Amino acid sequence: MLSAIVFCLLGFVILISAANCVSSENVIHGAYWLLLCAVAVAGMTWFMGAEYLAVTQLLLYAGAVSVLTIFTVMVTHRSHESACTEVKLSWSALILALAFFALIAYGVIATPELATLTAAHEPIPLAEFGAELFAVDGHAFAFEIASLVLLVALVAAVWWTKDSDLDGERIQKSKRKKAAKEDNHA
Repeated sequence: MLSAIVFCLLGFVILISAANCVSSENVIHGAYWLLLCAVAVAGMTWFMGAEYLAVTQLLLYAGAVSVLTIFTVMVTHRSHESACTEVKLSWSALILALAFFALIAYGVIATPELATLTAAHEPIPLAEFGAELFAVDGHAFAFEIASLVLLVALVAAVWWTKDSDLDGERIQKSKRKKAAKEDNHA
């Protein structure tokens, strides 16, 4: 009973933090909401019995992706104005998200075998799992490629913005645009 309550609570935290991550006007706040969402997903997978996946979730997403995102934003944004953006919600994105949710819900409801899936076999011992993971044809190579992709993304983000905001041109353009919009409303 307690695990069901924790599962529902973590699901609620995931939904709230994901919605706030997407709708946050401040990029740093969005990155912190993403971090909370990743930690809650790791907690949910832990309670579902996938401890290794939970630890991997914490290391990769909460530890690496969120910290890299926050670090990149702090390196590339030089002022408060450049870190804040307007929230632009579109009806087409909402319709697409609802259609995707309906498709997933239909797949879960239409597949009764999913409810009967259980862990019928014994879990693999950790030493055997590690030997399989780091074997020549294992999955460690994919993790290394993912880490290189994250590194390239970080370097590209810093390179892309290194000269774009040194003189504050983008901030001034944003202020002029905001002032023009206020003049049109007046």
